[in-house]
Amino acid sequence: MTEYNLFKIGIFTTGALLVIIYIAACIFLLIRQRQMIFTPTYDESQENSLKLYLDYEEVWITLDSNYSTQDKLHGYFIYPEKDILEIGTILYLHGSGGNISDHIYLRDVAQLKKLGFSVFLFDYRGYGKSIGNFPSEMSIYADAQTALKYLTEQKITPLKSIYLFGVSLGGAVAIDLALKEPNVAGLIVVSTFTSMQEEIYHLGYRMFPIHLILNQRFESISKVPYLKTPVMFIHGTSDTFNPSIMSQKLYTAAPEPKQLLLIDNFGHNNISEMIETAQFKNGIQKFIQDINAKN
Repeated sequence: MTEYNLFKIGIFTTGALLVIIYIAACIFLLIRQRQMIFTPTYDESQENSLKLYLDYEEVWITLDSNYSTQDKLHGYFIYPEKDILEIGTILYLHGSGGNISDHIYLRDVAQLKKLGFSVFLFDYRGYGKSIGNFPSEMSIYADAQTALKYLTEQKITPLKSIYLFGVSLGGAVAIDLALKEPNVAGLIVVSTFTSMQEEIYHLGYRMFPIHLILNQRFESISKVPYLKTPVMFIHGTSDTFNPSIMSQKLYTAAPEPKQLLLIDNFGHNNISEMIETAQFKNGIQKFIQDINAKN
């Protein structure tokens, strides 16, 4: 066998190996994408952290009225500050990681309380103490609907006094829920993305056929044009995980009434610090005032 033929065989073998590796990587992404997107933790220390709030109620919601499954949502209904006029109830939809005992979520709730909101904070199935299978896009959407139903039916809270508040991936959940329940008072979306596909491309996976592999799509950019709920998009301009251009795209695609608030010098890892700023609080208050003025 000539040296040239050996060279061709080597090239063919290398090429075939690269193709096999590429296909294997695609199969891995197809099978394991939920584990890559959703990163829940199962901490049971919520009670110790929530003692800081004093005035709260622990909530368990059974998802199956026939009790054929054990699936339950776990959360806390946190009452507003007693010396502040209550302005509404927030349904807080958290992001893809951790659970509601995480310090970042509790800091967010503390600030929303100070603004005059009561807050219902819960874990999706597969997160924290909530009981159920590992989360998926569809199960998280269903859990958000269940949580909203709890507020309207168990807490007797009118839709017109409920604000959906979604952070990061929770923003995509909030957008989906607002389409299904357009009569909520308002939609506040913080540091979210346009779609999971664009998010994955941004994170450097362009070499893979994501449009064919992806089944957890979170297509917010195709949903926002159909919103009938007042919406406010908030984003830190230094966010490198979900760049602020994504909120700008969502804002452009959404119908009126809408607002966009970009806050300088905040990224994705210090969203709670951004929520503590006067710019954030003033923006939320203006959003609420504008909604009330039109009702």
